[in-house]
Amino acid sequence: MHYEVERDKPKMAQDQFAPLAFAPQRVPRHSRIAGLLARYALVVVIAWFGAMKFTHHESYNISRFVGHSPLMSWAYSVMSIRTFGALTGVAELATAALLALKPWSPRLSVLGGVLATLFFLGTLSFMISTPGIGEPTAGGFPVLSDNGEFLMKDIALLGLAVWTLSDSWEATRRRANERQDDRAAATR
Repeated sequence: MHYEVERDKPKMAQDQFAPLAFAPQRVPRHSRIAGLLARYALVVVIAWFGAMKFTHHESYNISRFVGHSPLMSWAYSVMSIRTFGALTGVAELATAALLALKPWSPRLSVLGGVLATLFFLGTLSFMISTPGIGEPTAGGFPVLSDNGEFLMKDIALLGLAVWTLSDSWEATRRRANERQDDRAAATR
């Protein structure tokens, strides 16, 4: 249900829940700018990570994490480290592209949000499966080694991924409601 503010004021007044749930709400400019920065910063980070997976250095750098993962270590028995890196890179580049599509296709951006969330959950699982996450010279966990510090950033990136998923989901829902309202208006 979508209300045109001036035309439907009497109807809105009768519906006590309309102002809370259905009245058009304008998002403040600073919130829109912050959302754009958050989304497209995540797009840049994921795209950069994806592009790096095609390099020898990055493919072998992630192998120390993947090789210890009960979820992913099987991949190295099926393909080489470089092939796994390249496939991961393709998936990350596709995810970044899907996240970037939100203004044109929020539904595809929802898929990007799901994939990004799964990527960061997967990399955070390395904190459990990779030996040496705690710094042994400082007494171990919770003091983090270089590997642990490297993985910690994914907590914030997971938060951004979940936010982009939620934002795209809401945009998809709004667009579907607008289309439904347009169809209803056309049949009147």
